[in-house]
Amino acid sequence: MAQTVGVSSPPTTRIMETAHEPTRTQRFFRGLTPYLLISPFFIGFILFQLFPILFSFFLSTQQWNPYKDGADAFEFVKLDHFNTLFHTARFWNSLRVTGIITLVCVTIGTALAVLLAVLIDAVPDWLSNILRAVFFMPSVTSVVVITFIWKQLLNRRYGLINDLLVSNHIMDAQNFLGDSKLALWSIIVMLIWAGLGWDALIITSSLRNIPEEYYEAARIDGASYIKQFRYITLPLLRPVLLFVVTTGCIFLIGLFAQVQLLTAGNPLHRTETVSLYLYDQAFGYQEFGYASAIAVTLTFIMFAVSFFNFKFLGNRGEV
Repeated sequence: MAQTVGVSSPPTTRIMETAHEPTRTQRFFRGLTPYLLISPFFIGFILFQLFPILFSFFLSTQQWNPYKDGADAFEFVKLDHFNTLFHTARFWNSLRVTGIITLVCVTIGTALAVLLAVLIDAVPDWLSNILRAVFFMPSVTSVVVITFIWKQLLNRRYGLINDLLVSNHIMDAQNFLGDSKLALWSIIVMLIWAGLGWDALIITSSLRNIPEEYYEAARIDGASYIKQFRYITLPLLRPVLLFVVTTGCIFLIGLFAQVQLLTAGNPLHRTETVSLYLYDQAFGYQEFGYASAIAVTLTFIMFAVSFFNFKFLGNRGEV
């Protein structure tokens, strides 16, 4: 009776299969390759973000003399910097100015961005593209350029705004950048104008994702345009409005460059923000420990504001 004999692979085939199997070293480097490709981001993050943040927390409890070497440059002062900070009127003034700018810009700016987004979404596509390009242009323009333009527009002697006010007999020339109240409102108007296009573009993208069937059903039920906006548009825009408000708050709480270039905190610190006060203490008076305490406080304020935004503006699990 014939026996069935198993067919084995030729020796040459087994040799080729063995030759193609990666060695342990090759497997190691293949597994390491993805981490090497993403390592530049983490190296940059650790060196230029994480380390400065941790060093700032450490420095807020130290009296640092940068002109000394080694351990002699640091003196542990516990929470003295924070105690001094919370009893300094200039800090509370800068916090008040920052709060006013943040509250007004976020409130008015977001409302105007929603209205602009609705307008852009309602007009024909060719006009929508033009409006988006025009209003988005300040968002991609240098902060220095924007501030310089507004500084010229608001100039008391030759500014265009004062020229229009005087030539049309509306009022006398105003010292927009020298009067404390006018200077603060000038900063607010500039910030709203500069950020309007960016926020409107984000909201427009979210508007176009709302199904048209919702509006058709509302119109069949006899809902007016205002009711459609209130009960359909706004609730469905809640996640993107949360994003716009939160990022706007974080940006405005840390506001520095625009104020520094436009008024430098003048007159008499009436337009000085917390970041500007921090900069002055660190590089004007060499109080790096005290400035780090300001930075730590500002960081906690940002976290607190973001938390309350998610708490009260969040979509309760639907964001």
